[in-house]
Amino acid sequence: MRALLFALALLPLRAQALERDITNALQTVGGTYSSIYIHEFGHALAFKAFGATAITIEVPPKGKILGGLTTAQLQTPLSPGQRQINAVSGLLASSLAGEFVLQRRSLHHSPYAQAVLGTAVLSNLRHTYTYYTRIVGRDGYTGNDIDYFEQAGGNPHLFSAALITYAAWTLQRMKKEGIPLFYVDLHF
Repeated sequence: MRALLFALALLPLRAQALERDITNALQTVGGTYSSIYIHEFGHALAFKAFGATAITIEVPPKGKILGGLTTAQLQTPLSPGQRQINAVSGLLASSLAGEFVLQRRSLHHSPYAQAVLGTAVLSNLRHTYTYYTRIVGRDGYTGNDIDYFEQAGGNPHLFSAALITYAAWTLQRMKKEGIPLFYVDLHF
């Protein structure tokens, strides 16, 4: 009987913990998708600056769980420099959002803000990894921002090095500030 009373006494605590876990999970999902939208808004802003119309953002793209796709109609083709800017704009936008989180101590303990930051860091690393491990045209792969940067005449190795360097520097600052990467404390 005592065990039953003890278990009943713990129910409110378990309910609170479950509610907190669900809230944290929802905030994490929201922050992850917000970071993806911010990335795509970066591309959309670049397209808009270059005179594009009918700009559409699809998050997630058909058949995927994560990622995004921004398309636009252009009156004239983009120049190689404009294409390079467009390729960089998404990763830059999401990195700036992550930087905003890093600079605001009040956001450091927010699961939503941590997910915005973590997604930006992982996106930089994922783009680099994918660039070096996938081949455009093989198995339906159409490329990522680094591939598009290269196709526009940019140096993909310098772009990749910048993304990796920034990600490593950001992870180091996250460790220093005690900001976990998707609930994992950084110890390196």
